[in-house]
Amino acid sequence: MVKKKLVRASPRVIERLSNETVRLHDEAEVADVVVTGDFSGTKAAHVEFRGCRIEHAQLTGSNLRSARFLDCIVSDSDLSGVLLKKCSMARVEFHACRLSGLQAPRARFVDVGCFDSKINEANFHMTTWKRAEMSHCELAGSDFSEANLPDSRLLYCDLSGVELSKANLAGSHLFGSKLDGIYGGESLRDVRIGTDQIISAALAVFADLGIALWDEP
Repeated sequence: MVKKKLVRASPRVIERLSNETVRLHDEAEVADVVVTGDFSGTKAAHVEFRGCRIEHAQLTGSNLRSARFLDCIVSDSDLSGVLLKKCSMARVEFHACRLSGLQAPRARFVDVGCFDSKINEANFHMTTWKRAEMSHCELAGSDFSEANLPDSRLLYCDLSGVELSKANLAGSHLFGSKLDGIYGGESLRDVRIGTDQIISAALAVFADLGIALWDEP
């Protein structure tokens, strides 16, 4: 029996959004607006973004602990070093964004897509994902240890040096992605890869099993 492909749901954003000034503070509700401008270093817990387009925004180094994003499209924005511990996202897309050093441990992601974005050295420890899709993203050095992201699509991404120890990737597609130096090779069980990825995947598994390669006995 052929397993049915899981389809990621797209954000539901209305065509005409308000351009009102957005102010971020604890428990703020930001709905149906275009969010743009410089919010670097902002500290605001339990903020809810709903039905928004976040465009050309600067959120570098912000603390948005326990934030909620629902039906949002984020494009050409900088979220480097943002703290999103225990946040939740549903039907959210990131396009051409910078999320280097993002801190999102124990967060929950449902129907989240990332495209042409830089997400290196990010912390996704113990995160939960459903129908995740990432394409042409740089994820080098990111931490997905103990993350649960089955049936994900990580296509043509740089996964060099990614930490996958105790992660669940069963049924995921990694076609075209760079797998050099991955930690936690045992988590590659039941993934789909291309023939050009066999060596790098095998080396990751060998490293986990303690198998060393030598030219001489």
